[in-house]
Amino acid sequence: MKVKNLFIIKRLQQWQKIFLALVLGTLLGLFVGPPITIIKPIGILFIHAINMMIVPVVFTAIINAVLSMDDLKIMRRISIKAFTFYMFSMAIAASIGLWIGNLFTPGAGLKLNLQAAETTTTLAPSLSEIIVNIIPTNPVAALASGNILQILVFALILGLSIQLAGDKGKPVADFFKSFGSVAIKLSQLVMSFAPIGIFALMAWIAGEYGLSALIPLMKLVLTVYFACFLMIIFYYSGTLFAYTRCSPKFFFRSISDAMLFAFSTSSSTATLPVTMRCAEENLKISKKLSGFLLPLGTTLNLNGLSIYLGVATVFAANISGIQLDWTQYVTVIFTIILTAMGAGGVPGSAIIVMSAVFNSVGLPLGTVALISGVDRLIDMAQTTTSVVGDLHAAYMVAHSENELNLPDFSIQKSSTTNIIDLPNSAIE
Repeated sequence: MKVKNLFIIKRLQQWQKIFLALVLGTLLGLFVGPPITIIKPIGILFIHAINMMIVPVVFTAIINAVLSMDDLKIMRRISIKAFTFYMFSMAIAASIGLWIGNLFTPGAGLKLNLQAAETTTTLAPSLSEIIVNIIPTNPVAALASGNILQILVFALILGLSIQLAGDKGKPVADFFKSFGSVAIKLSQLVMSFAPIGIFALMAWIAGEYGLSALIPLMKLVLTVYFACFLMIIFYYSGTLFAYTRCSPKFFFRSISDAMLFAFSTSSSTATLPVTMRCAEENLKISKKLSGFLLPLGTTLNLNGLSIYLGVATVFAANISGIQLDWTQYVTVIFTIILTAMGAGGVPGSAIIVMSAVFNSVGLPLGTVALISGVDRLIDMAQTTTSVVGDLHAAYMVAHSENELNLPDFSIQKSSTTNIIDLPNSAIE
């Protein structure tokens, strides 16, 4: 019987193992009480392992993201539009996450000692100091100290330099591509121990703090869902109608398959074939544009993740008793945009990027392990929001390039509103 149970557990998906660890760890902590804190070091080791992989994963991911942009020269104008739109949308998404997080304060009333990463909080530097210090005087020191903003900028500059070097830079490019593969394997190795680490952390937290530690986690989940809802209903619908006069009803009806698939799989990459089919068959975006923009958006246009990170930052600040000021919020938004764009497609990217964001403003990384217990629940909403954002961006760019293959009989134009809406037969 025991062998059979172990076989069943091994067949579970990673998110199922993590969720099971969350539940079992919590129940064990509530049942045993304070004595269970004896297993706290196991959870702390997991936190240290997460901290260990931040620099190599993020550094190589950003360099490789820049190196992969070589093919974009073919569509320079479209690329500029896409990147501008991606960065603007992610800034809006991160701002919404921070705003809604501060509005609902999901971690308020809960104070946990999660300073496992030995982070310290100092007075926030001024905006001018942030700008001046963003370029490292010693890149090696920046890598060693884990200064995320300086690492991001150095990675961007280094990646661009390798690309501009042409053939002479190819050996270096190949090195970083190989290094990136190794870094991804490192993240997979660390995350394979996530169920054990989360089990220990949740048992410790539940045993030491009781049920009072669990309510804020569910409040965090609901806050992220609400923020994603606002992004979809107001930002996506509003900009779509204002710029293209496309009916939101037509748009969301056309992409419903992609939304449902993204919600159930929590993977924008796995959803990509469905996303492209919805774009080409229902939204009538040209194949050359959908084939270029949608894979690019899957990696670089992570609006849902930006919302998640914004809310999570406020949550971590709440439970750590740290008050962030406006310069730190600017730092958070900037870090979210760069790290999320660089870490797209990396396994466990939300946890990795979250660690980088928290590190940039001195928040304890112990909260990352705490949040990872409900990451799967949040992942469904943030992945769906990101997939909708990819289709939204592709439609906006396609409209600006006259690359919408809408048949004349399916366009209903009004002299006053000029709203695009397709009949049901054209959608089905």
